[in-house]
Amino acid sequence: MKSFVITFFLFLTIPVIGFGQYWNFGFHGNAAWSVGELKENAGSLVFPEFGFSMGYRFLSPLEVGINIGYGLHGTKLEKRNDLYPGYTDEMRIRRNNNLVSLMSYLRYYLEKGQKVHPFFEAQIGANHFYTRYIIREFQFGEPIEEGRDYSDWVMSYRFGGGIKMPFKNPESGHWELKLLYHDTGSVEFLRKQDTQYRPDLGDGQFIYTPVRSTINLLHAGIGVVFYGW
Repeated sequence: MKSFVITFFLFLTIPVIGFGQYWNFGFHGNAAWSVGELKENAGSLVFPEFGFSMGYRFLSPLEVGINIGYGLHGTKLEKRNDLYPGYTDEMRIRRNNNLVSLMSYLRYYLEKGQKVHPFFEAQIGANHFYTRYIIREFQFGEPIEEGRDYSDWVMSYRFGGGIKMPFKNPESGHWELKLLYHDTGSVEFLRKQDTQYRPDLGDGQFIYTPVRSTINLLHAGIGVVFYGW
């Protein structure tokens, strides 16, 4: 999977060598809801995402680019006084479940002079699920312990469509709305309820019960895109 990610970014640098125009960059806010197998295996989940995109327009109706997104799909705070043997002061343990998306995309525009331009879009890339924890004595105190509990990578695909709405000055950029279906292979990840602390096991032990499922999502987003050089 790491080799795929490296190859993916090297491929996307090729247009930079030969061209210097028709670039754009954008910022996006997205939300995705579980459907299909994921909803059956893990229940109703919501995956918010904030992202950055960079695209290159060529051959008029076609655009290629990358989307990089990050989201926090679950967080849990526990207060315990049994995390460390012989130490009974209350500690705060915060655990965050994260999702990073690295996607390339191909977009086809249907432009015939109208103010609102529909498009079709397909994406391929990788999703990285990981869970981190941090233990503090106070809310804003120095971390006593922190680290990564769990992580996994999986290839992912998205396809769907949307519309772009040019700014008042069409040369400077546009707004866009889109709806995509997201699918992956099978991957393991933690929800906020999938970690349990057992103080009776040795010096204390965390027990993990990850969900294993394909990631099937209905992915809706809004973005603002600016034209570069």
